[in-house]
Amino acid sequence: MRILVTGAAGFIGFFLIKLLCKNNYEVIGIDNLNTYYDVNLKKKKITNFKEIQKFFIPQARYQK
Repeated sequence: MRILVTGAAGFIGFFLIKLLCKNNYEVIGIDNLNTYYDVNLKKKKITNFKEIQKFFIPQARYQK
């Protein structure tokens, strides 16, 4: 089963994705990397997910 998680680089999203991947779900994560929390911390969390084969975060840019 595939699951979409928004806010993937945030506190809840980060731990939810780890749990879902541990339980063999395929996870697609999305995060806009806003500046509400430290963006560098969010990027570091996303980098940790690159080791998980069942996780995918699309590379896209949103412009107003």
